[in-house]
Amino acid sequence: MRIWKAVFSILTILFGAIGLMKWLPFDLSLPVMFFFMGLTMLANAKDCYDKGSGRDAAIFSGVAVFIYGVTAYNVLSRLM
Repeated sequence: MRIWKAVFSILTILFGAIGLMKWLPFDLSLPVMFFFMGLTMLANAKDCYDKGSGRDAAIFSGVAVFIYGVTAYNVLSRLM
């Protein structure tokens, strides 16, 4: 699980940097960055759940659901 957290964190930072350097427009880089951030939160939730800390896993899962909800809303509002 440690490797997945590192990979998703690096991809989050990478797509954030790509958006800031304007190599890709924010309409593309921002949702991808938030997608990988949500995956990082889900990997943290799984790790906490495996260690027996259900409350922390629920918090990380809630944050991931919130991130995905906001991202879906932003993508759908730009399409309409």
